[in-house]
Amino acid sequence: MAAKVILHIGQQKSGTTYLQDVLGHIAEPLAREAGILYPDSIREVLPDAIENHERATRGLLGDEYPWVSADDAAGERDKWLRLMEKVRAWPDTVLISAEALSVIRSAAVARLLAEFDGADVEIVITTRRLDRSLPSLWQQHVRNGRHSTIEEYFAALVEQRERGPEAIEEELDLHLWRAFGLGGLVRRWAAAVGPDRVRVVINPGSPADLLWRRFAAAVGARGCSGRPSADVRARRTHGGLTSEETELMVALNRRLEDSGWSTFECRALREEILLNGLLVRGERGGPVAVPDSARDLVAAWAEEDVAALRRSGVEIVGRPRELRPAPEPPDGPGSLASSERVAEAAAAAIMAVAPRGRYGPEPRRKSLPAWIRTRVRPEQGIPGPPSPDAPAAPDAPAATAVPRGAALPNAPEAPDAPDSSNAFGARDPQEARDAGSPQ
Repeated sequence: MAAKVILHIGQQKSGTTYLQDVLGHIAEPLAREAGILYPDSIREVLPDAIENHERATRGLLGDEYPWVSADDAAGERDKWLRLMEKVRAWPDTVLISAEALSVIRSAAVARLLAEFDGADVEIVITTRRLDRSLPSLWQQHVRNGRHSTIEEYFAALVEQRERGPEAIEEELDLHLWRAFGLGGLVRRWAAAVGPDRVRVVINPGSPADLLWRRFAAAVGARGCSGRPSADVRARRTHGGLTSEETELMVALNRRLEDSGWSTFECRALREEILLNGLLVRGERGGPVAVPDSARDLVAAWAEEDVAALRRSGVEIVGRPRELRPAPEPPDGPGSLASSERVAEAAAAAIMAVAPRGRYGPEPRRKSLPAWIRTRVRPEQGIPGPPSPDAPAAPDAPAATAVPRGAALPNAPEAPDAPDSSNAFGARDPQEARDAGSPQ
């Protein structure tokens, strides 16, 4: 068994994916120089994948995650067993990162810790201002298919928090506040391992790599803080949606729910719109903000968390005041939604999924008169039938009548006429309407 196990348990939207990306890039020097193993599973197959251990923990605690079915949990059991083999084989420190662990209840915490019997277990919690993390979580839910508005979302948060600490600790479906109620989260894990083995790392948001430097110090890898390349330390791993983009996706998700589309089809459509339409735009706007109606509440929740954190006795990496919300809503084009920017986002979404070739008219085949008009120069002229009173031209052959429908002498064969006059080349009006309407 490893001498020490460090559990990085989130919170969500606090920079966990960014940290997992960095850890994956320096896994080898981290193990060699700091003695810290960051176990791989996905990276065994996809070396550039962002590694986290949530799916492995489902194999042990799947019934504790409300979004994981019993069948899914059983299917992940082997991942947990393989992870534990690596924990037992490594002699020094093992770092496991799974932000979903922030939602589990006290009984599940005890079940997890029992797996590491014989190792010292330390807990690292990364956290961020609630006025950043909660709106970011809402837009992530919308990206995943939810369709509540941000006002409805915050109304649900208020109702859940008002049910009180005991309900939050005991009721499975109140998992959001088990994770984002920082005071309760710290108390739950400190009660299990002791406050001296819990560290809270505050993500101030900028500069980009300050979170990584603080995290490296918290896990005992300060000497590796400069190991990742500058572009890895500075890059963002998630592209959040703006207010306008999220409003668009809320409306789309509502339509999809009533459409009868399968879950796979809905997910594929959303991903196409996001990756090829919305996230690639240059001028997108700023981040989603807390609605004005909830700003005072969020500020009060943050003050509760800061006070609880200071009383907890755990180590704080960063400054508690960095958890207080900004006094005013963020300035810039993303702070409030506008109909013009929603329309721009909608246009980008349509362009991302529109089958361009479907809307181009087929080339129309020309009739003989049209062929003549485009191929014969005006100065050449086209001789018409002779006038009865006109004298015959000397040495000219007698005019010969051309039967109606016959080809002119020496004229090339005319191309076929089109089947109909509609722009899509359809054979009847109904087919034309179907060809021009979205499916």
